Amino acid sequence: MPREPRNIRDIVPAVPRLFTTRLYPPSEQFEVWKTRMASLIDVAPPDGYSPAQGFEVEYLTCNMTDVVFTSGRVADQTFARVIEPSQGAPVDIWWLFRLRSGEARFETAERRIHAGPGAMFLISLDDDFRGSITGYDGLVLALPRRSFADVADQLNDACNILLSGNLIELLSDYLDRLESRLVLMSPEELKQAGRATAQMIAACIQLSSDRLDQARSAVESVLFERARLYIETHLGDFDLTPDRIAQQLRISRSALYRAFESVGGVAGYILRKRLRAAHAELVASNDRQVQEIAYRHGFKLASDFTRAFRREFGVSPREMRERVRRRSTAG
Repeated sequence: MPREPRNIRDIVPAVPRLFTTRLYPPSEQFEVWKTRMASLIDVAPPDGYSPAQGFEVEYLTCNMTDVVFTSGRVADQTFARVIEPSQGAPVDIWWLFRLRSGEARFETAERRIHAGPGAMFLISLDDDFRGSITGYDGLVLALPRRSFADVADQLNDACNILLSGNLIELLSDYLDRLESRLVLMSPEELKQAGRATAQMIAACIQLSSDRLDQARSAVESVLFERARLYIETHLGDFDLTPDRIAQQLRISRSALYRAFESVGGVAGYILRKRLRAAHAELVASNDRQVQEIAYRHGFKLASDFTRAFRREFGVSPREMRERVRRRSTAG
């Protein structure tokens, strides 16, 4: 993965240049790589790694103004990017990956992928993410937002999805051919090729409406499951609100609301879960007061609990308990 400056637009076209950790003693190679990537992601070696093994990274990189082209091999590693408010302006870069060999795993708050040889996919550096790469050899293109302003929304929709189709195959062929010509180009030709490459990428990475619907459905399914587990774990918290869930899961409120549309909304889902949990405890225990049960399941006031319970089950908590008691006695 290439390290690119935050203000990529200020860099003039450069001839292809090689970066390699082989120039350093094996015991220093990982620290060299870690330092090189520090401004963008936190990297870590695989489990069981010993500095004596060395950490080989070698790639050719070329700044073509509208894109930065990188090709090479990267040692096995894990990585994570967490955006902090103190970091200031966003990086405004996508990474476009094409694997020749090995595998890559990426996960954001909304999506996850497992990519193998031949795969192509996008990652946004404006998102938090984590993942790992194993036996990686391939291409990584840094795409500055200024070069893709007209299709930024489409690129965001295509992030963390394995890209496929005839246009993607065409793009793969084009990038392979471009790689073979880079070292022969003058700085001005590199600049022109960068502009053409940006146009090619923008034209090819367009999700069809069906593909986009499928992607959004998959995203919402993952979000729903993550939010459901969080709700189950914190059901008794008084401050369990949609805003808190979105903040804790690092997702937007609108994405959270869309994920729960089919079940009547996230607030309604939380209320029903609380009422059903309270109902189960109410009928199973005769020694706890209604107010105590209400409090244990996220209701500050017994009166609020009673009103919500009656709307859901048609009777008050005490009436429900009395019905259960009569049935038990009659049995």
